[in-house]
Amino acid sequence: MKVIALFLSLLALARAWQASNAGGLLRRAVSAALVGASLAGPAVVHADPLPVTGQEAPDFNLPSNRGKELGLKDLKGWTVFYTYPGDFTQSCTIEAQAFERDYPKYQKLGAEILGLSVDSVDKHLDFSKKYGLEFPLVSDVGGVVANKYGSLLDFGFVGKFANRQTYIISPDHKIAGVFLKVEDRLASHSSEVLAKLEELTGKKL
Repeated sequence: MKVIALFLSLLALARAWQASNAGGLLRRAVSAALVGASLAGPAVVHADPLPVTGQEAPDFNLPSNRGKELGLKDLKGWTVFYTYPGDFTQSCTIEAQAFERDYPKYQKLGAEILGLSVDSVDKHLDFSKKYGLEFPLVSDVGGVVANKYGSLLDFGFVGKFANRQTYIISPDHKIAGVFLKVEDRLASHSSEVLAKLEELTGKKL
């Protein structure tokens, strides 16, 4: 059923492209297609194996909306590292706002939040400003790091996107938690991440 949903969504995308020939509309339609297909169509997933609990977190160093590059070396404490398809889409906005709502709780547990998508730094700046996001966002244009984290979706001529996945990275840069199929539980996702952090840190909110 998800493959059918993906096909129908991409068909709508093609019609929107023909009607407007507008890149901005195309990108919004693609983002909607990804969400509509629950980001799970196996024919379009092209990524390295998923990192597993206990292994070293894949290294990265990417430009951010903080005006500087951020990488694994900059993560000093616990980090919630989440990948998502695109700024300003409905589900991505809901997810970001939930993390922002709970941001003081993450800080109380000694954790930082870091978001990643293939969007540009400028778009991240607009997104974070509009929704008042205190945590940083990194720009993975081309999806190189998304691929390392097993979340790359490659739609060929349409472009590459990051699947919606969340990782908890420990202070010694190991994968301590993995959350997949986040799309199915956006409303409770931040709460489940906080619960896992309480378990890992031994702290209580």
